[in-house]
Amino acid sequence: MPAKTLKILLVAGGDSAESDVSIHTGRAVFAALKERGHDVLVADPHRPYIPPTDEPGVFFDNAEVTETPPTFGSDVFVARRRFINVVKDLEYLDRDVVFNALHGGAGEDGTFQAVLDYLGVLYTGCGPRACALAMDKELSKRLVAGAGVLVARHLYLDSKTDNIDDVDRQLRGTLKLPAVVKPNNEGSSVGVTIVHTYNELESAIHEAREFGGHYLIEEFIPGKEITIGILDGEDLPALEIKPKKGFYDYRNKYQPGGCEYIVPAPLDTSVASALSSAAKFAYQVLGCRHYARIDFRVTDEGKPYFLEANTLPGLTEGSLFPKSALGAGIVYRQMVDKILRLAML
Repeated sequence: MPAKTLKILLVAGGDSAESDVSIHTGRAVFAALKERGHDVLVADPHRPYIPPTDEPGVFFDNAEVTETPPTFGSDVFVARRRFINVVKDLEYLDRDVVFNALHGGAGEDGTFQAVLDYLGVLYTGCGPRACALAMDKELSKRLVAGAGVLVARHLYLDSKTDNIDDVDRQLRGTLKLPAVVKPNNEGSSVGVTIVHTYNELESAIHEAREFGGHYLIEEFIPGKEITIGILDGEDLPALEIKPKKGFYDYRNKYQPGGCEYIVPAPLDTSVASALSSAAKFAYQVLGCRHYARIDFRVTDEGKPYFLEANTLPGLTEGSLFPKSALGAGIVYRQMVDKILRLAML
């Protein structure tokens, strides 16, 4: 028996630093949903003045991920208020479910999820609690560490701290260089810098401060960059990320040819097992559902260190999560349909 055709509101874009990436996810998801025969309308929370449409070229055409993340002005909250009225009209729009293709900001930190829960609207991806916990890198590290998973030593700092000398003293007394400076509540490596000398610290902190109220300085873990996708509670094959230059920053993530990806990652059986367990622990401790991606550094000795959890990972056909799914024999349109069906359970 063929699967039931659903009426879907696909939400993409938004007003976070990851909005360009979200539009690319939305474009790919839209094509997959239409291929499966679903009735899809598309809307962008940052452009609520454009009515939901089944011809989303106005949102998707000519949208490119540039080398630097976008920024938005003071009209963000005006747009959000207007978009809530769009969501409130979901019954009028005759939609069964929201497919959430947003990344970062209010679309991934639990805010949008809480609104949908309050309105009794079904949607894909993690709920508000898991999203809020995962978006807070420092809090998620504490929770995951409490489950016995290794995390890097780090400092958690308020961006209002102006005295760089105090930060320098804390760093020298706590961590070794190199260290990673990053915003506490951003994704896609936005605002991330690896510092190798103390002279680089001030500019790195300044960049991290541009993206939110708090930031982390964590000890750099040498080794492999590994990510584990989890779909419906089951881990997908581990994927290794090998940047061709520098580290896995925003530019290398989204500019063609910046990285090599290996699925399954070349890992010893014992290391792969430890990663699988650590990823599932993180997924469960944070309360994730439907799907998520858990990122690690794995040392040369095979020790996995939890970096962060992504509750709305990129879903372009070139994104990490779909690459891992394909490694398990799940083609893109099947993966999208699986995520959709999980929201309807």
